[in-house]
Amino acid sequence: MAFNRELLVLAFRQWLYQWRQNVRELKCYGRYLRFVFPWIWLKLSYLLDSPYAVSRRYQRRIKADNIHVYGETPLTSLALIAERSGVTAEDHVFELGAGSGFTSVWLQGVKRCQVTAIEQIPLFCWRLQRTSQRMRLDGITVRCEDYMESSLEDASIIYLYGSNLEDHVITGLAERLAELPAGIKIITVSYALQPFLHQQAFKVTDRFTVPFEWGEAEVYLQQRMSATEVLKAMVAP
Repeated sequence: MAFNRELLVLAFRQWLYQWRQNVRELKCYGRYLRFVFPWIWLKLSYLLDSPYAVSRRYQRRIKADNIHVYGETPLTSLALIAERSGVTAEDHVFELGAGSGFTSVWLQGVKRCQVTAIEQIPLFCWRLQRTSQRMRLDGITVRCEDYMESSLEDASIIYLYGSNLEDHVITGLAERLAELPAGIKIITVSYALQPFLHQQAFKVTDRFTVPFEWGEAEVYLQQRMSATEVLKAMVAP
């Protein structure tokens, strides 16, 4: 009984946080019509089946060790990240692990940039794709793929909120991103990529803190180094 009571309390706290966050997001970004109508449509699709429930079902189906791995970037925090990272309408943002798709909808509707949402949970992809089609969001491309294998060509900015990833997964991803052209910006939450590599590939250009549902998190803005920058870093004392 005590365990069930704790789960109910946690569920209520999560619901209360989400409700308050919805009010903040609507107040802050409700004037952006290209954002608010897709946002409302997508919210309604999760009214009786939350993103957390969708993720848990998928993790159970694939028999994952941890079924509680899902998390979302609050859009008010995403606005801080986008501002510090210099996201503009000229960018093509690739979101790795797009989840429910609210981040992609905000980037396209508020920042007006091109977005490629890469997500491996089919129901997340279907709902975002349906929203994109119904709302005629030409700026969002949805790929139901593993971002460790999906092509990252044409990206100018890559965003990853994957605080629960294991070290070997981050290492594999860092090695893959190290193959990208120089100058690409990579935004990660909770960790930088360079410590997971043996070779020089990334430089941290900014580091700051933003709030998430579970507390404060450090955000790292990194850039793929050029061959000249790598050489200088290798010979620097």
